[in-house]
Amino acid sequence: MKKSILILALIGTIFTSCKTAQQKENAAKTNVAEAKQDLADTRADNAAEWKSYKAAAQIKIADNKKQITVLKEKMNKPGNTFDGMYRNRIEKLEAKNMDLEKKLNGYDGNATQWETFKGNFNRDMNEVGENIKDLFN
Repeated sequence: MKKSILILALIGTIFTSCKTAQQKENAAKTNVAEAKQDLADTRADNAAEWKSYKAAAQIKIADNKKQITVLKEKMNKPGNTFDGMYRNRIEKLEAKNMDLEKKLNGYDGNATQWETFKGNFNRDMNEVGENIKDLFN
């Protein structure tokens, strides 16, 4: 009895899982259409994220420029004595900030490299910010 029930269940599964060629073709067309829509949605999301990220990064770069200008003015005030190392650090920060700006403007928004670019850029941006804070103290 158990064998016959098992055999009937197996035969029923085989018959219900078989699809006609037309059904398979329709399912494939549906899958392709869904994949194309998902790709379009992902591209739109990436473009929006890139635009937002770029605007925020440009604000940070501009803020770093202002802070570097303040440090230069402070260094050049009469009566203040700063060593060559301090001047060198400011020049390096200014160059690094300019490099960040070039990287940001030169990046094409490539989705496959986005996470790597964003991670490296954030690390470098934070490093410049921390170094500027250190010079103010």
